[in-house]
Amino acid sequence: MSSCKKDEIRTNPNEGTFIRLETIGMDVTPKDREVEILFRATDYDNQGVSGITVDDLDVYENGGSIDQEGDLTITRDSIPFDLKTVLLLDLTRSVEGLVPQIKAACIAMINQKLPEQKMAIYTFDANTELLQDFTAEKASLIAAINDIPETDLVNSTNLYGAIEQMEGLWNDVYSIAGIEDGSLIIFTDGRHNATPNITLADALRAIDGKKRFVAALDSPDLDETALKTLATSTDRYFKAEDVNGLKNMFLNIQEEIQKSSSSIYYMYYQSPITDPAPFENTLRVEMKNNTNTLRDGFLEETFNSEGFGN
Repeated sequence: MSSCKKDEIRTNPNEGTFIRLETIGMDVTPKDREVEILFRATDYDNQGVSGITVDDLDVYENGGSIDQEGDLTITRDSIPFDLKTVLLLDLTRSVEGLVPQIKAACIAMINQKLPEQKMAIYTFDANTELLQDFTAEKASLIAAINDIPETDLVNSTNLYGAIEQMEGLWNDVYSIAGIEDGSLIIFTDGRHNATPNITLADALRAIDGKKRFVAALDSPDLDETALKTLATSTDRYFKAEDVNGLKNMFLNIQEEIQKSSSSIYYMYYQSPITDPAPFENTLRVEMKNNTNTLRDGFLEETFNSEGFGN
């Protein structure tokens, strides 16, 4: 599981170490008396928190602390994890002359991707073209970027239509059985002008509930209102004032994707319960030194210990 050092846990300067915890899934393996929980950690601004270890947690079962004999473990290696990222790149005439810098920014991002991260690359003008389907191979992704044409580009931006075609490329699934976590990165310097028959509402419907980032290059045609709506939140809208800022913009988006991915934790331990009779038990997980005193400042779940100790 990718992680950062503990001193990289994000905080709000006015809130201390403020962590929100959310249960994604929970299960038990009775024959091993194993209790498993999948959870997400975010900070005051709802950004992913990485780097949490067992030393950062207090774990209680029915009010009693789970000590070292319970073999408390945080890992993600035993869960199938599919991290997918889609690059959707505006390749219309307005970016002609800037394509080499766009390519360099994309390649910089590819070089910073996680080893398990699979990427797909699409371009759009009046039409949408798949350059590379999902792969974790950096060489294939870079080759696809290098093959992007730099001249004779089309003066038509079917932005909403291209986003519509991203529908169904992945399904976000978060469970102990497996995780699929996807993101769409939309790069453009303009506005949708190809056809009035496809609207912003159509684009939003196609990617409803999906994580997406907007990478905008400032231009006279930039439709910031629509693009911010597509991004859904200000922290997922990135704008470069000129072509020189493209690389940092793409790297910042990749950093956000990594933080979001590494904020998901799989924790398990061996319960001390050896009575196989059915019984409802309470699991509580707290972050040490957490200033969040709200209900999302800790995890509290129940599980049945039927079959434990058999």
